[in-house]
Amino acid sequence: MARQPQKRGGDGPRDGGQRDSGPPPKPKRKRVWPVAFAILIAWGLIFGAVGYSRWISTLPDTTNLLAKGPSRDITLYDDQHHQIAQRGLTQGAMVDVREMPAYVPNAFIAIEDRRFRSHLGIDPIGTTRALMQNMHSGHVVQGGSTLTQQLAKNLFLTQERTFDRKVQEALLALYLESRYSKDQILTLYLNRVYFGAGVYGIEAAAEHFFGKTAQTLTLTEAAMLAGSVKAPAKYNPLADPDASIDRATVVLRAMEETGFISEAQRADAASTRPRIVRESTADSGYFVDWVIAQIPSYVGDVDQPIRVETTFDVGLQTEAERALQGGLAQGGPALNASEGALVAMTPDGAVRALVGGRSYSDSTFNRATDARRQPGSAFKPFVYLTAFQHGHKPTDVMDDKPVTFGKWSPQDFEDKYEGPVSLTHAFAISSNSIAAQLTEDVGPGAVVRTARRLGITSDLMAVPAIALGVFEVTPLELTASYAPFANGGTGVMPFAIERITTRDGTVLYRRKGSGAGHVMSAENAADVTGLMVGTVTVGTGKAAKLDARPTAGKTGTTQDFRDAWFVGFTSDLVCGVWIGNDNNHPMKHATGGGLPAHIFKNFMERAETGLPVRPLTSIANAPVVAAASEAAPAAGNGSAAKEPSSIGDILNSLFGGNSAQAASAPVTAPPQQDQD
Repeated sequence: MARQPQKRGGDGPRDGGQRDSGPPPKPKRKRVWPVAFAILIAWGLIFGAVGYSRWISTLPDTTNLLAKGPSRDITLYDDQHHQIAQRGLTQGAMVDVREMPAYVPNAFIAIEDRRFRSHLGIDPIGTTRALMQNMHSGHVVQGGSTLTQQLAKNLFLTQERTFDRKVQEALLALYLESRYSKDQILTLYLNRVYFGAGVYGIEAAAEHFFGKTAQTLTLTEAAMLAGSVKAPAKYNPLADPDASIDRATVVLRAMEETGFISEAQRADAASTRPRIVRESTADSGYFVDWVIAQIPSYVGDVDQPIRVETTFDVGLQTEAERALQGGLAQGGPALNASEGALVAMTPDGAVRALVGGRSYSDSTFNRATDARRQPGSAFKPFVYLTAFQHGHKPTDVMDDKPVTFGKWSPQDFEDKYEGPVSLTHAFAISSNSIAAQLTEDVGPGAVVRTARRLGITSDLMAVPAIALGVFEVTPLELTASYAPFANGGTGVMPFAIERITTRDGTVLYRRKGSGAGHVMSAENAADVTGLMVGTVTVGTGKAAKLDARPTAGKTGTTQDFRDAWFVGFTSDLVCGVWIGNDNNHPMKHATGGGLPAHIFKNFMERAETGLPVRPLTSIANAPVVAAASEAAPAAGNGSAAKEPSSIGDILNSLFGGNSAQAASAPVTAPPQQDQD
């Protein structure tokens, strides 16, 4: 077969002949995305730099952080000008980290931030480790903040835990690292960190806990202070010395692991127990913390030592602690009541004693000023006062019976109702039905306005249930709101500071007197006080009745026995007592007429020792008024007995004898159950 000639196709002739023409090759497209990406990055950097510069410009000036700080020296005195405490808000003269033994800053580095000397303000390794630990545990068990981040938070940020704040914290840490050396950052940190018990700064902590300067701290003491930073309220040396020592051993072990100390040094320090300095006065911690928190509102930022003269009475504080702690120790276990608070003030609002819990060493949380609890029937004086201001009288008769307002049906204690009774008797037995009826009559809004006028500052809602004290208040504000009944009708603002001066005597603040003026008429003050006399004489508060002087007060018990109160007064003192549990767990049938009333009496009997017996101010100052007889008519009988001419005659008809001594008169009515 003849072989076919080969086709040359596009190869063209080899002999220089004309080539075949094919389609032209497609030109390669230039890649533009790298250029665009680079441009975007460039613009992003430009805008980021501008934004960062603008953000940096909004930060507080940091040029003088190492040069000054608020005064650490705040000395408090009682009403007899005796020193009761010395505290530091932050630092005084800045203590340079290079002036301290090396183990002092190293203790903080070992337990808080081991890579402090090498990172740039944030520690990716530490942050990742903490994140993994927290994810493994299912909750936060470890923090990833560096010492620089902690300093940034203390200097510029709030304590809220949000993503935005963490970003700000990180950026600020980078900013601080760019402005200061590592030693300067350590100096700032140690002079501003919080150590618990109201103490800020290494110098103030060394003085307050150990009675020495930061330069003379031992290794063990330095480890205790470094260990307290994690949980200052729990691990500071005063709160729990054993817990503080245990935490210090963890710090010492960390120092050995990082090479800051030897094994022999760790063992020697771990076997040493430092001497902890305690205040020689009564447990004034709760009072002192409350006062120190108020100082800036009186004098602002002060950069020198100051002296604060207070209303504190050491003797009354000792008796208040004894009464509360003794009462809880003796009666608390059976009632499942673990905590309490007691506030005592003069009728003009001067706080003489303040106990915020059974032990300041165990818990620095101030239940007297910060715990918000329902007052229950201890709120009823505001209901009755409002009713009297709207025309009701103590002798008015109302039907103590089951009632319903909308979907709400208040019930008397154990569903026991007494039928037609006078308002005086209804108050003494703490009738919920009649309190609710009075509130419905005058309007819940009027009751709220009355409570506000007398000193209740917590949130209240104008609803029918306000009659039974369902909204939370603090023991301090509730006690202060009874002061107008004790002083004859003048509103007060509870106070503890009389004068603030510098060390050289310059007066920065002097109390000139303040209050809300008259908040009720003298007649209404006497009427409500008369009701409260009945409570301690024949009503639910008989256990609070003092043996030798006129007393008035009101019990309070909340739903499921979660709170129990007694608030009362003599002519000399107003005192409020609360018992309950921090976790709001119910107690075992604890009522205001039980343990709180007994604590009130035990304290007031000792507090009044040596004072002259005087009538209750509101009753002594009562005007002569026309009033209906207190004696309640029999059921179905609307007749009334002879009308007394004054509040004194009303009390005489109730209890017999001199009205000024009504609270100490023999009980002539049948005893009532201590239900509230």
